[in-house]
Amino acid sequence: MPSPFGLKRIMSTIPITESRNLALLYHLNSEPWLNQQAYSQPSQMSAFKTLGKAEVTLPVCGSTPLTELIGARTSCRNFANAPISIGGLASLLHHTYGTLGLREDGTARMHHRPVPSAGALYPLELYVLVRAVDGLPPGLYHYAAWRHSLELVDTGASMEDFLAELLRQFYVAEASAIVFFTAVFPRTMKKYGPRGYRYILLEAGHAAQNLCLLAAEQKLATLCLGGFRDSAINAKLGLNVAIEGAVYSVAVGHSA
Repeated sequence: MPSPFGLKRIMSTIPITESRNLALLYHLNSEPWLNQQAYSQPSQMSAFKTLGKAEVTLPVCGSTPLTELIGARTSCRNFANAPISIGGLASLLHHTYGTLGLREDGTARMHHRPVPSAGALYPLELYVLVRAVDGLPPGLYHYAAWRHSLELVDTGASMEDFLAELLRQFYVAEASAIVFFTAVFPRTMKKYGPRGYRYILLEAGHAAQNLCLLAAEQKLATLCLGGFRDSAINAKLGLNVAIEGAVYSVAVGHSA
């Protein structure tokens, strides 16, 4: 079969506005593969690539507070039915994707935030489904990063309401909260076109790793969730689906 990269010459003839639409069409058509057997199969050991060439053995790595956090991060599928603190949640959100001040790069003044962002355009928004956070009523909230505040979206939203759209991943039922990373696609794609779609996904990965390491620092557990029914989650979050969509989510709480 010829390599799909052989399409490069053909793709380069597509008008830029249509190629942006193709990127978003891919997003809409990459809903989870509804083959439940694939999700129920036991995990397997990961594969590694080796070239079979001469090797240089590297020195043994030392330990630092950051490497200890990286080692502590793991995927939790058994959450305890226990709340986290509102201060802990505030710290998670602020250092995951909050605003850390202003900075200048010599030509422009821009917001300083905890992740790299193509063009410093920061296309992501964070929504928090709260189940058990001390000092915060359950419900769905939007994190207003500039004001470091939570905007109430839906007081009636519950973990049970979202479970069906999370492909019945029942092991998050007792997580304290789920953070949904959504993207306002035109923020990045108006400058970078379809390539901007890749940049958005990369940025979501950076932010999610921040959240996981920050949670590990607080002795909390996390589980990254890429499997969900986009259209249903977008509707529950109240997104403008013409320009916005959920791209990632992370459950957080105490490990049982």
